[in-house]
This record gives sequence, C-alpha cells and structure tokens, in this order.
Amino acid sequence: MLKVGIIGCGGIAHAHADGWLAAGDLAKVTAVCDVDAGNRAKMAEKVGGAEGFADWSEMLAKADLDAVDICLPHHLHKAAIVAAADAGKHVLCEKPLCITLAEAAEITAAKERNGITIACAHNQIFTPCVQRARQLLDEGVFGRVLSVKTADCFRISRDKETWGWRASLATAGGGELIDTGYHPSYLLLYLAGSRPKQVTAMIQNFDQPLLEGEDSANVLVRFENGAMGQIFTSWSWEWPGGFWKFHVIGEKGQMWGSGQQFFRKMLGQDVEQEELPPMNGFHAETRHFAECLATGARPVQSEEDGIDVLRVILGAYEASREGRVVEL
Repeated sequence: MLKVGIIGCGGIAHAHADGWLAAGDLAKVTAVCDVDAGNRAKMAEKVGGAEGFADWSEMLAKADLDAVDICLPHHLHKAAIVAAADAGKHVLCEKPLCITLAEAAEITAAKERNGITIACAHNQIFTPCVQRARQLLDEGVFGRVLSVKTADCFRISRDKETWGWRASLATAGGGELIDTGYHPSYLLLYLAGSRPKQVTAMIQNFDQPLLEGEDSANVLVRFENGAMGQIFTSWSWEWPGGFWKFHVIGEKGQMWGSGQQFFRKMLGQDVEQEELPPMNGFHAETRHFAECLATGARPVQSEEDGIDVLRVILGAYEASREGRVVEL
C-alpha cells in the first residue's frame, strides 16, 4: 500500500483527500502537514488519524512515506517538490507545477538526481468527455487534428476574503490564467496531442479590483503538428451560451463536450450524442498516480507536461504585454 503525506491542508486538499480515501487498498494518507493547527487537525481526522506536522521538512524526515501530495499556494510548490524529491519521495503536485521556468529547471534536476516520479494534478484530464475524445483521437477516427478550443469561465466573488494569496502576483505567479485558466490550458495541449510552438494572447482585468493580475484571457496557440488552439477563460464572466469545455476539429469531423456530455459530427453526417458514465477527476488522478507508482508507468501528465503548460501561460503573459507572437 502506498503511504502518502499531504502537504497543505486547505480547501483543495480535501478534494485530494477524498481521492485517497476512495483509492481503497491502493493507498493511505499516513501524515499531513500544515502551518495552521486547525487545518492540520481537520485533515488528520478526515483521513483517519494521520500524524500531523507543522513543517514539511520535519514530516519528510520523520514520517514513513512513499509519496507526497502537494496542495500549497503556487509560490511554495517548487521548494516542497525539491525537498520531497531529495528525501526520495514521489510527488503529486496541484497545478501549476511551479510559477517560473527557472523553478521548472530546478524541479527537473531534482527529479533526475533522485530517480523519483512527479505527476501534475490535472484532474480535468479524467473528465469522461475528455477521456472519450482522447480515445477517439488515438484511434484516428477524426484524422489529423486541425483546431482545438477549450474554455473555463465563472464569475467569482469580489469579496476580499475570497482572494487571500491569489490576489498577489508574487504568490500566485499571475492571475486567472495560471490558476483556473490552467485547466483549459492543459486540456488544450492534451487534446492537440502535440507540443506548443507559438503563442499570442490578449489578457485583461475587467472586474476584479483586488486582483493584481488578470481576471480574463484569450490565448492562441500554434502546435508543432500544425494544429491551432484557443483558450477562453475568465473569473468575471458567467459561462457563455454555446460554449463547451472543449471543441476539436479534425480532417474527418469534429467533437465537443462538457462533463458527461459528448457530441461528435463526422463530415456529412448528423450529430451523435453520448451520455457517458460519471467520473470524479480527483478520485481518478490519485488512483492513476498510485497505479503508476505500483507498475512503473509514466503518469499521463508528468512534470514534462506541466512545464509545457507553464511555457504556454508564461508565453501568453509575455505576448500580451508586448503585443506580439512568442516563440516557445
């Protein structure tokens, strides 16, 4: 059984904990870490009496662990990943992997010198419609991918208590695009099936005065396989009518969907709809990580994938500031 330590016991960590609890005999959370004693105690109780620590260095040194699940604010990811790797622990890390390419290089070096596995917590990869789309793309049903669009929009509260560390560029690494917008960014790359080559973007803060970064972004990406991509994401707009989580156009047809709803239309044919079985993305990602460690398989979203997503996001910031296309 995989012995896991959770580092950071705030809101998103509880979704991860639910995943570990659902993993059954595959894994067990045996240690939790948070500077806040209340958060630490709640998480320890939730997972069935795990040992609690206020400092991750102490946890890594004293707890009997195989892996850690990092659920910290963005600016702390790199330090926790490197510390865990140097302690010989495998890592599952909440998005984003880190917030600069220099940090990404440190993470890569730490992984290579310690021979550990790093997976990015890209939970929406496991959404039923996304998995169905990737399956059909792998089978060649749609031929060459020509265009991919992804979206994630909702209107967030303007209450100061909502923001915390997310309001600051220093601790978040950016605004909406590197946070919620990170989801449609990794989905874009996953469905395009190719590495990003160029990016340009228009990024703006429309309606969030407490936020130092952007609340909305439109990003265009060109891939090495020639496909074009678009990311549409915002914290200031309700979900627009007619938008889906993704839309893929291939040589032989197109497909789109959200959640359990999946649609496809082959050239010259009617639209077909599938209602897919439910799947909790957090449950799926933790189970996948545990299974990869058990079998030695590469995670579907490793640190290499996370770094490619970061390159797109940081390139989009640069492109928007300078009004140009950025080569990646």
